[in-house]
Amino acid sequence: MIFPIFVIMTLLEIYVLVSVGEAIGGLSTVLLVVITALIGSTLLKQQGWSTMAKAQNTMANGQTPAFEMLEGVVILISGVLLLTPGFITDIVGLLGLVPFSRVYFIDRILSKNTEKIFSQQNSIFIHKSKPSDKKDSGKNDTIDGEFWED
Repeated sequence: MIFPIFVIMTLLEIYVLVSVGEAIGGLSTVLLVVITALIGSTLLKQQGWSTMAKAQNTMANGQTPAFEMLEGVVILISGVLLLTPGFITDIVGLLGLVPFSRVYFIDRILSKNTEKIFSQQNSIFIHKSKPSDKKDSGKNDTIDGEFWED
């Protein structure tokens, strides 16, 4: 499913680059792509530091910075899109760096995946600790775990 998306996006990017190149010239198109990348990298740095400051403030208040971590993921994906040459990926990347549209992206991601996350019937986590250097450590293996059922 993801391969056709890459192919279609690549073809669309090439089409848009050629169309813009025909309209304003090849050198102007390359300069425009470089300028959008520079503007995007500046915004990426600013928004990244802002999100990290919000996460530290949230942790200082004794709360889990879950929303800030999701913002960080959206900012990371936006940065990758901005580094990809092309106008479509630059527009989507810049939208991911604008705070109000970033909140929209996070809401969409959560609304589409909430049922998948919380509909699992059984969840198990088991951690087996490594034996220590004691002489009878082979006899006392400790298994630490959690189990819950809905």
